[in-house]
Amino acid sequence: MLAIEQYTRRLLKDFHPIVAANRPPVDVAHEPADRTRFVRGAGGLVTGLSGLALATGAVWVASVRDGLEGELEFDGGGEPMMLETTDGSRFQVSWVNPPRLAYDLYYNTIANPLLWFVQHYLWNLAEAPVLDDSTHLAWNEGYRRVNQMFAQQVVREARRGRKRPLVLSHDYHLYLVPRLVRRELPDAVLQHFVHIPWPTPQYWKVLPSYMREEIMDGLLAADIIGLQTHSDVRNFLLTCEENMGLPVDFRQQTAFYRGRTIWVRRYPISIDVREFERTAASPMVERAEREILRWRPEQLIYRVDRMDLSKNIIRGFFAYERLLHAHPEWRGRVVFWALLQKTRQDVPQYREYARQVVQVARVINQRLGSDSWQPIRLELRDDMSRAVAGYKQFDVLLVNPIYDGMNLVAKEGITVNRRGGALVLSENAGTHEELGEWAITINPFDVDATAQALHRALLMDPVERHARAEKMRAVVQQNDVARWISAQLQDIRDLVEPSAARRPEVGLHEPVPLERELLR
Repeated sequence: MLAIEQYTRRLLKDFHPIVAANRPPVDVAHEPADRTRFVRGAGGLVTGLSGLALATGAVWVASVRDGLEGELEFDGGGEPMMLETTDGSRFQVSWVNPPRLAYDLYYNTIANPLLWFVQHYLWNLAEAPVLDDSTHLAWNEGYRRVNQMFAQQVVREARRGRKRPLVLSHDYHLYLVPRLVRRELPDAVLQHFVHIPWPTPQYWKVLPSYMREEIMDGLLAADIIGLQTHSDVRNFLLTCEENMGLPVDFRQQTAFYRGRTIWVRRYPISIDVREFERTAASPMVERAEREILRWRPEQLIYRVDRMDLSKNIIRGFFAYERLLHAHPEWRGRVVFWALLQKTRQDVPQYREYARQVVQVARVINQRLGSDSWQPIRLELRDDMSRAVAGYKQFDVLLVNPIYDGMNLVAKEGITVNRRGGALVLSENAGTHEELGEWAITINPFDVDATAQALHRALLMDPVERHARAEKMRAVVQQNDVARWISAQLQDIRDLVEPSAARRPEVGLHEPVPLERELLR
């Protein structure tokens, strides 16, 4: 990452870069020591954005959350804080501190579950959602209000600098920010990146018209809109055309709105391969791996996920149960290890889903297990070292989301696994565009087909498994987080330098021009 950091700073020497995201780049390290210590935040968004923020030297505008109020001397109008994590990374963080009620309405009523459920096709439309005055209240007093606070903080940070603002806002929490910033900073360069799937125009009509039109108006104030996959780009342009009545150019991937041309581009997010390999070789991971070796069976099916409805955990358990019924020879020889982390427990749907996951695992163990063997090993914990140790040890990695923007679990797992592990992958995961050729593809709703895929993966010839794994590993190494960053910065350079030749769509395995310079 050092080379791209140096090049990026030169490329953006005329800009004052600002990243805006709901989550900060750091979490508090919960240790008995008196002084507050920080670690890098977890999750795909923070993983990708950390590299982007470090590479650009950006100020990171984020919400105070998860008890950070008690750890920081907060001053909403003060200078950005320089926070150093235990790995030596240094982030400039500028805080937004919404009132608790406003944040709850913004996060737990609108962003999660409403927008998240819409964008992952999770609503059972015969029953939900039921939108009423409380939804309108949450939109006005929560989502709009917090987006306004983010925009105000972004503008405040932009005006501190002496250079042209470059604002990189992120995800479904902050859809209104580009328009609000554009009103105050008409000459700023704005990019908004959407980390989750972009559904079809018809599914957006679950939302009331005032809400979806304000979302699109907010996003279309950006100069560039980034998405994860070709399908997401097409769905976004279709939404502009069908729901907004806008002219679009599918070949050039552009939309036209309020006299402006908006670029809509695909930037598949990835991981820092070298950093992840260093983590996999760390003493903490190796210690966790030795503990796993004491109990791992002949064959290990593995999954690591947040307990989110979109991750499709329960259907994965049902498929495994069908595998054991159809092929009883696997009983006692294979274990399905699910390392899961509870998430969004303030939202009723998530609390209920977490309860169902635990209950289904318990029932399957009662039906099929014995004193000497339990078919499912369910662990509810947030333990990165243990998760990475599991990546190194799996024979089969199950990644079966209903829909996913990308899914970095697949990329992380295949990067550090050296057992020739097979990847059973949902066709609706964004990762499938890159890895699907060598994974075993499944329809995430078809539990019988998933059971057959697990059986096929367990029986696959070791030579073939290793060959497939090497192909996937090569793709991840080629398309790492540095490429995700460089592709975006290349488009920003092309945008602000009209005389430069427009870059055509780059092939999956072909380095973009910025990368070619870095490789010289």
